[in-house]
Formats: sequence, C-alpha cells, structure tokens
Amino acid sequence: MRDRIRPVGLTIVGANDGPPGAIMPPIRADLFEDSDIVSIQSRAMAYLEAGAPVHFRGPAGAGKTTLALQIAARVGRPVVLLTGDSALNSGDLVGREIGFESETTRDQFIHSVVKTKAKTCAAWADSALTSAMQHGCTLIYDEFTRAPAETNNALLSALEERILVIASPARQERCVVAHEQFGAIFTSNPEDYAGVNAAPDALFDRMITFDLSWRSEASEAGIVAIRSGLDLQFVQPVVRLIRALRCCQAGVAQASLRAGILICRIMAAHNILPSVSDERFVQLCFDVLETRAPVRDGEDQQSAYAAELRRQIIMACSTEKKKAATA
Repeated sequence: MRDRIRPVGLTIVGANDGPPGAIMPPIRADLFEDSDIVSIQSRAMAYLEAGAPVHFRGPAGAGKTTLALQIAARVGRPVVLLTGDSALNSGDLVGREIGFESETTRDQFIHSVVKTKAKTCAAWADSALTSAMQHGCTLIYDEFTRAPAETNNALLSALEERILVIASPARQERCVVAHEQFGAIFTSNPEDYAGVNAAPDALFDRMITFDLSWRSEASEAGIVAIRSGLDLQFVQPVVRLIRALRCCQAGVAQASLRAGILICRIMAAHNILPSVSDERFVQLCFDVLETRAPVRDGEDQQSAYAAELRRQIIMACSTEKKKAATA
C-alpha cells in the first residue's frame, strides 16, 4: 500500500542564523489542510506579524504541535522549541549561571618587571525565551501549562512590553529587548488533564487563544489518509471506530487521531485490510486502543471494555460495507 513512513527533516540552523539548538522546520506537504485549518493558519500568522502571541488549546492528539510547527515554518524564522513539565524552572526559560570564567592579564611594560592580574567572574548561558527574543526567532512553548505557574512569570513582560529584565549579575546586559521579528506560539491541554496547571489570567490575557476540538469525520479521515498514505476507503472505518470510542459509554479519552494514524500506518506497512474477517486488523485495533481506555478497577470492567471495543470494531467495518453496497 505504501513505503515505510520516513521522518520529517528538521534543519539545525547555523551559528550565524540563530542561537544554538534552533531549527528551521520545513513547510510540510503531507498535512491535510481544509478551509478551517487554512483559516486558522492565516489568522495566526497575521497576529504573529503584528507582535501578538498565539495559543492553541485542545485535547491530546488534536494536532496542536504540528499546527504550531507548520505556522512557524511559514513565518520563515528560526524556531526555538521548549516543552513544559513539572521540573521546568525559570532558568530553563530565561537562563542561568554555568560556572566561572577566569582571565589573566600580563603587564610587561617595563622589561624587567612582570605584573599579572587575575579576574574571575560568573559565566552565563541564555535559555529558550532570552535566545528567541534576541535573535528574532519564533518560540514554540509546547504544553506550557505543565510547567509551574511561577516558572512562566517571565513571560508577562516579554509578551506585553517585549522586554525581559534579568536579575543575575552574571549577565552583562540585564535588559533584553525583543527583536522585531520575535514571535511566540503556545500549546496546552485543557485544565482537566492530569499534570496541567492553571495559568494566571494575566498570562492568558496577553495571548490570542484558539480552542481546537475534534474535527468533522471527513476532515479527520483526510488527515489520517494523508499522514498514513492509505486511500480514504481504508481509512474511514478506522476513523469511524476512533470517533465512536470517544462518544461511547466506555469513553476513551486517548482515542485520538494519533491512534488512528498509528493504526493506518501499520495497516499500510503490512497490507492489512479494515475488516473483521482479517484477525490481524482486529488484533491491531486491540493492541493500539485497549490500553488507551480509562484506568478501571476489576477484571469485569476490563472485560466489559474489551467487549465494547470489539463491538465498535464490528460496527465500524459493517457501516463501511453498507456504504459500499449502496454506492
């Protein structure tokens, strides 16, 4: 059905083009873009051009990070990536002291007299926000609400006044003024997700937030088809299964498009058809989706979910057969 999936190339920028570790993401042609997605991209780029940060909020697997990278690629500036987690601190965002530097000066103005002077001072290394502001990069701060709220305090002045004040004496320039091409894109999950912290209203007030939800069945099928390389007729039963699991009584929170893409890529690699008569397809669906169910106590509940999953697989495949018969 298709060749094995190949990774998307990311170019590491040179020292003269951006800070260490910055990347140049490519504009991807393997992404499904309907009118809604195109509209979001064009509006987000317009807001970034005007100096306003944008924020994509939505469930896991809704494509927030992919969308952020695609927009940053179209902006055309180097990208600095940062991912929030509970261990992130202000040093990871702004910078930190990294040791000491020593300098020795020899003065031999008079041939017979040698004077030496030693100077030791703290060394400093900029982190993601500072580097992006200085070099005019696009900062992509993925899952920023997973970081402690106090870690993100530096964002307030950086996003509003586009100025960052660094208190450490180790950095010679205490005030960082943002480059005119500096931009920031944030992503987050809803607050009811595990590990997500409530961000201050003052921070949200500085962003333009796009709430991304699950898309229509046609859009989701298009996304999975282009990401897996399968024809729509093979993708549609899988998408229908994923959508049904989100809404059924068993309620699988992690039945996202990511799971659908994974199933279809494996189908493509091993020529598996979406049919209940192909036990490989049924087993594949169980392997990918069974562990994504909510954590439940007791074997009876686990067995009930397994039975519900098998029922939804049969229904998704039978619906596709009925459509084909009436076409």
